[in-house]
Amino acid sequence: MPIVLVDVAHALVPNVSIDDVAGGAMPAGHLLEAGHRDIAFVGDVENNPFAFASSQRRLEGMRAVMSAAGVALPARYVRRGPYGRESALELTRELLALRRRPTAIFAASDVQAFGVLDAAARAGLTVPGDLSVIGFDDIELAAAIGLTTVRQPLRESGRLGARLLLAALDDDQASSPDEPPPGLPALEVVARRTVSQPVT
Repeated sequence: MPIVLVDVAHALVPNVSIDDVAGGAMPAGHLLEAGHRDIAFVGDVENNPFAFASSQRRLEGMRAVMSAAGVALPARYVRRGPYGRESALELTRELLALRRRPTAIFAASDVQAFGVLDAAARAGLTVPGDLSVIGFDDIELAAAIGLTTVRQPLRESGRLGARLLLAALDDDQASSPDEPPPGLPALEVVARRTVSQPVT
């Protein structure tokens, strides 16, 4: 039976997926360029029910860029929980209660970034004046609220996945996983209203 994975990579199955490590490096670089050094991460638990690893890989990319810049990512600045806005809100509350709270937070998805923004508002903090926030995905609501985020080609991934599957059905066999995956538009940081220089 032909199988094609979308947004999940596997060595034995044809797939269409992005480079999540590079994707996690981009928001970290963006925040560092803005002058932030106290940068936190809000993402998924590593062992989640669906075995999604994108959040972990984005954290790896973030950690690598910060390390290369000589900026530490303390364990207390890494918060993980079940995927969702409410969980991200609670995780952010913990970060904002720290004696030295972060000046910026990278959320592994836009949905989680919405929870970060909610927590900041409930704490009486302004964004980006008191806290900069950057998400990942660039879903439609992100533009509506002015969220700075990493845009990934969600629709194009779906189109290419469907094209691969239809081609496999026509040939009565899936394409080889050894073939290079179809090209996707490059990831990019979409700068909007939620990132600024830290207040000193």
